[in-house]
Amino acid sequence: MTHFWIIAIIAVLLGGLLGLYVYAWSIPTLQLFTPAILRGPADGKRVALTFDDGPCAGYTEPILDILHERGVKATFFVCGRNVERSPELLRRIQAEGHTVGNHGYSHPFPFFHRRKFFAREVDRTQEVIGKVTGKHAKFFRPPFGARWLGLQPVLEARGLRLVNWSDTGYDWKLDRDGIVRETLKCLGPGSIVLLHDGGRAYAPERVDRSATVQALPAILDGAAKAGLTCVTLEELLAS
Repeated sequence: MTHFWIIAIIAVLLGGLLGLYVYAWSIPTLQLFTPAILRGPADGKRVALTFDDGPCAGYTEPILDILHERGVKATFFVCGRNVERSPELLRRIQAEGHTVGNHGYSHPFPFFHRRKFFAREVDRTQEVIGKVTGKHAKFFRPPFGARWLGLQPVLEARGLRLVNWSDTGYDWKLDRDGIVRETLKCLGPGSIVLLHDGGRAYAPERVDRSATVQALPAILDGAAKAGLTCVTLEELLAS
């Protein structure tokens, strides 16, 4: 075997290992590198609905309307750029008793970025949230649920708790019925549910979360039928 083929094989193996390493960081439920909160206590029959990527005009409002009509509190992981577009929506989220979480400023893929990059994403969003609500977020959810080296020290220095999810409706790709089915399939005490009221840090004209809006009443009905109470992350994790 020539030196060329030996080098080629080594390069392929190293590339494969690097790919597996990056893939491992991208799994939201993986606890190997940077642990995340995936669910709350099973006692109390409580669950937390969480909405990512907002606020987004046209979708956050009807979601808030439904939650208000049902007397349900949820958690909104907001992107800083979207808050700058629609600060009035964040004010309403806070005024109606929901929890506000930090979802980064521009919703970037985390891979191969340095600690300074994560610090800017987190701090810029904390600043925007603080200007609108007068408070900083206590929870952080990484875009795509993915993590990378350097993120955890940034969160620890700022007292932020990293929260991913245990259940999701896959509302970025399914229709109304599919979202309801997937959300309720494994829903149980302590579940943290991922849904969306926006689309990354995109402007509203690039977003369509109508299926999520349509699915939400049935999700709430299903949770209530199962004897589950929807609460904020703060309430779910308090015990």
